[in-house]
This record gives sequence, C-alpha cells and structure tokens, in this order.
Amino acid sequence: MKTLIIFLCLTTTAWAQPWPQTPPKIGRLELKQEYWNYIKEAAQRYQISPYLIQAVCAIESRYDPYAHSGMCFGLMQLHIDTAKKYGIVNPLNARDNIMGGAAVLARLLGKYDGDIRRVLHVYNATCTAAYEREVIRAYNQASLIETSSLPSNRHHH
Repeated sequence: MKTLIIFLCLTTTAWAQPWPQTPPKIGRLELKQEYWNYIKEAAQRYQISPYLIQAVCAIESRYDPYAHSGMCFGLMQLHIDTAKKYGIVNPLNARDNIMGGAAVLARLLGKYDGDIRRVLHVYNATCTAAYEREVIRAYNQASLIETSSLPSNRHHH
C-alpha cells in the first residue's frame, strides 16, 4: 500500500511540470509517447531538461531502442560499461536506457557547470563538430515550445 502512495505522489509532481504532454517534434523523427514519458520521468528525477535527453536520443539512435554501435546500445547509445556502472542490466530496455543516459548527462552537467558542448564531448567520445551541432539544433528545436515566448535570436545562424 505504501508503494502505491509514493507512486501517486511521484506522478502528481511529474504532472506539475510545464512540459508538453506529447513529444515535441525534432525533424521528421517520431518519438513514441512511451519514450517521451520515460524522458520526462528521467528529467524530473535528475533535474535536467527533457529536451536535452530527447535531443541525445534523436541524434544518437534516431529513437531506435535496439540501435547499437560498437559497445554502445539503445536510445541513448549507453556504453555497456557505463550502463553497468549505473546499475543498468539491460541497456536495450528503453526506460533503463533513458534513466542511465539521463544520469550520465546530469552528472556531466554538474561537473561542467551546464556547458552543453563540453557535456556532449564527454558523453560521446567520438563527438564531432557535426554531432555537437546536430544535438544542439535538436535540443533547440525540441525546446522551442518553451522559448517561443522569449525574444528570438535565431537570425544569428
């Protein structure tokens, strides 16, 4: 019974967030509602932007939970050793993968004072300028909903 109460408390706080109910669009990619819910849960848990998590998923795996490249797996392309370090048994499990990736991002954001570019370089060891641009563009595109009320500075590109 206790767990149910805790769970209810968690979900009500999650709903209190201003994040959109349905996933923002990044390019033509379709993010499953289920994954967006996990992303919002992870963002809440680790106090980071869901749009950053979403952008990393978009660029790393094109939202494919079974994607893998070398020793990196899943939506956020978690390295198998990193997954183990964060207690993730199956990096192909979408929720675990997102939780693990978000935990890594949160740790790096703390370490580098929120400098997304530095975070991305550590998150993806093979981070190229193109990768960095893509993630930042995806992040900006996803978070436009929240920032659309702010004065635009998009003409600098």
